[in-house]
Formats: sequence, C-alpha cells, structure tokens
Amino acid sequence: MSEKEKMNTKVKDRFDQVYWSVYLFNLSISELQIISNLDYNSTELKITNSHTFNFYRISLQYCIIMEYNKVLEKGRKDNSQNISSLHQLNETVYSENKESFSEQYSLNKDQINLIKKSPFYDKMKDLRDKKYAHADSHSINSPFDIKRFSDEDFCLAFEHLSQIKTILNRLTYQYNFEYDLKIPHRDKRTENLIKSHAQHKDFYYKNHLLINR
Repeated sequence: MSEKEKMNTKVKDRFDQVYWSVYLFNLSISELQIISNLDYNSTELKITNSHTFNFYRISLQYCIIMEYNKVLEKGRKDNSQNISSLHQLNETVYSENKESFSEQYSLNKDQINLIKKSPFYDKMKDLRDKKYAHADSHSINSPFDIKRFSDEDFCLAFEHLSQIKTILNRLTYQYNFEYDLKIPHRDKRTENLIKSHAQHKDFYYKNHLLINR
C-alpha cells in the first residue's frame, strides 16, 4: 500500500480537490491560449472568433479566474471549508508532520505569500470579486465588456502555475507521490479541431467555386 493510500480520507480528499482546481486552471488557461493564438490564418481566425468560440472563451476565463482564486484563497480556520485552498492543504500536512515538514511548510508559506503580493494576483482577485462572482458597481463590471487575456497575462498565469506546482510537489513528496501535471496542458485536440475544420472549409469553398463556374 502506498503512502497516499494510507492517508486519512480528509487529507486525501483535500489533496485531490486542490489538484483538481489546479488541473482545471491549467487546462483552461492552455485552452484559452490555443483559441487566442494570433498566428492562425484568416479561415482559422474566423472560426476562433465565431459565436461558439467567443462563448467558449468567456467560459474559460470564468473557470480560470474562479479556480485560480480557489487555490490561492487563505480560507477559514474551519478546515472543512475552502477545500481547494493550497494554504489550507499546507496547514493540514504540517499539522500531521510537524517535525519532518517544518522547512517545506515555511517555504510553501513564503511562496504563496509572494504570489499573492503580485499585481497579477490582485487583477485576478478583482476579476472574481467585481466581475465574475459579484455584480459590484465598478468599471471592471461593465456589461458585455469581457477583455481578452493579453500575452503578458498568459505568461504570468503559467508562471504562477509553475510556482503552484512546486508547492504542490513539496506537499506530495511528504507522502511519496506526485501528480502528473504538464504546464501548459498537453492536450492539442482543440487546436487540431480548428485547423482541421478550416482545411475542410477551404476545400469546400474551393471545390464549390470550381463546380459552379
């Protein structure tokens, strides 16, 4: 039996909830970057700027913002709350392994605090509080004004993801296991779909014109 299998259910559930939020954040930001790729040709751009993909883009941004904040939320003293909180997971692991985990615990706390001091964290928190989770009277909450992520936003999101992965690895190492987490996410099916659909569309119009000459 592995160390992970020996964990009590509450600790294991907290690990899995944190991982699931990190996974969704990684998948969503990777997908958003794929459909925001400005290197697409004109036919591909028409697809990525279609109604369907615009709605998908907004949905991805919602998922990114909510999961990012869930992972970095400090949480309440009641450890039954904020189960996706990396901070709370760090506290839980430390409470069970104080002697062997003390140094890693401090490193994790410092790294989480460093992330939360960044302008990108403030931006993501404002987007959650004033745009996506609540309807505050704030310029950020202008109806129908959904600003796309910039190249800098993508870079910072992946940088924070890498730091979160480092923290998570310190936690899982205590129990001799590691989550499979590739950053960015390695799934290319959406990119392949866009390119394949564009090729079929170009082929159809080319042959349609030939037939109707």
